[in-house]
Amino acid sequence: MTSDRLYARARSLFEDSESNSYYVLLSRTSQVYSRIENAFKNPFKILLITGAPGTGKSYVLRRFFHDHRDRLPMFMYPSATFTSERLIEIFERLYGKRFAAKDMQEIIDAFKEGDVKPVFILLDEAQLYKEDQLEWVRMLSNEEIFRFVVVVHKVKEEDLLAKEHFRTRTFETIECAPIEPIEVARFIETKLLLGEISEFYDRFSQTLFDRIYDLTRGNLRDLNRLMHRFFDLLDDYEQNRSRKTPKRFTKKVVEMAAIELGML
Repeated sequence: MTSDRLYARARSLFEDSESNSYYVLLSRTSQVYSRIENAFKNPFKILLITGAPGTGKSYVLRRFFHDHRDRLPMFMYPSATFTSERLIEIFERLYGKRFAAKDMQEIIDAFKEGDVKPVFILLDEAQLYKEDQLEWVRMLSNEEIFRFVVVVHKVKEEDLLAKEHFRTRTFETIECAPIEPIEVARFIETKLLLGEISEFYDRFSQTLFDRIYDLTRGNLRDLNRLMHRFFDLLDDYEQNRSRKTPKRFTKKVVEMAAIELGML
């Protein structure tokens, strides 16, 4: 395979997509993952995951869903897409039959009569839900049938909103923190190993890893974006200029990617 195709493959490893199976757990995110697993050993109404944007909340949630969806009745909804229609879809998927409900109580009663309990519902970006939607989630959490894992950004106003809605129902609040500088290299190395192009890792220097951390400040979302654009630039360089890139990556290309993304 030519190196330009390898750069394209490397770029794909850092795509921010729900279908991307290249999930990497670092020290901080592994701790969060373990706490979620431990919480699932106990009955709970709502498990709240919070933290600043880009600290890996959605990342860990996707990984947990990816790992456990085949053995648990688990359903995940991003960006305020969980509605009563989705609840009916869950019922139909669990029981393999069509269901036409007249009201919410009829939906709940149907779940109560079924033999699948509990049903786990994972909600990402919960700060995007409207007041009535959050109240609906609260109401459902009072039923023994449903258990919710709710992800919400921790900023002043939204964190207060989460506490107001879920204070009395939350089993545990798990907070995500930015990754440490040393984890930048591990993140990139693990991604490249998963993509079977580990040779690219040797082209990075510690100085370059330090610069990448300076640009992203431990924000996993920005780290993913920066590496995606970095390898995209390398791919474009070789395809359009028909020249080989240096054997060692330089911070020039990283900073060019950062400029395009508004990080510099």
